[in-house]
Amino acid sequence: MKDEAILQMFEERDERAIQWADRKYGKGCMKIARDILRSPEDAKEVVDDMWLRVWEAIPPAHPDNLFAFLSATVRNCALNRVTAGRTQKRGGGEQDAVLDELTFCIADKSSVEETVDAAMLQNAIEQFLDTLSYDARTVFVERCTNLTPVAEVAEKFGISESKVKITLMRTRKKLKAYLVKEGWL
Repeated sequence: MKDEAILQMFEERDERAIQWADRKYGKGCMKIARDILRSPEDAKEVVDDMWLRVWEAIPPAHPDNLFAFLSATVRNCALNRVTAGRTQKRGGGEQDAVLDELTFCIADKSSVEETVDAAMLQNAIEQFLDTLSYDARTVFVERCTNLTPVAEVAEKFGISESKVKITLMRTRKKLKAYLVKEGWL
């Protein structure tokens, strides 16, 4: 079924919209949730939460790209679960590991919140990412945005774990230097 038809079913409050969307995009949403949470049980719960949020969001929202909308929603639900610390007891904590890796690049969290508008900082980081080579940028984004473990990043890009770690270390150093040069630190 085409996305337009599924969206029309959502607009008409036809509950079959969820069934059709799940048939078409459910596996992709599950993968996103599992990649972030590292727990099949939590991933299933997050995907169920995502369907409720999508049901409540459409209408009034009318996304141009249904899968992108679902992906963003499931990613946000999963990150909320991680932030809440619910997966920590099941071996999660990948987000904490990534944040620990980046701590030396950004000043104390409370002072950043007091001195820097988050949107401007995000823009500066995006500009920095544009200066990187494709390989360094994709490894950095995969690790720091998608919260993918180092071993999986290495496997995904067909490189060694040590190369991933070195690339991340060098990129973090460049990020820190860039933020200093731009006056963020």
